[in-house]
Amino acid sequence: MSQNDCCQEEHENGNVTVRVNVDVPKIIKYLCITGVIIVGIIFGTKTFKHMLEHDFLKL
Repeated sequence: MSQNDCCQEEHENGNVTVRVNVDVPKIIKYLCITGVIIVGIIFGTKTFKHMLEHDFLKL
């Protein structure tokens, strides 16, 4: 599907019909990827904090 097919307006006898196509699998894919990234950031920061508390990294 191209960008031009996203929203189409059809003019029929003075009436306007608008079609909007929603790509649900694409939305779900990006929601899942975002969720994985958020969990990774949270886990990474907690692990890094734990490493600093136990002097694993000598800064």
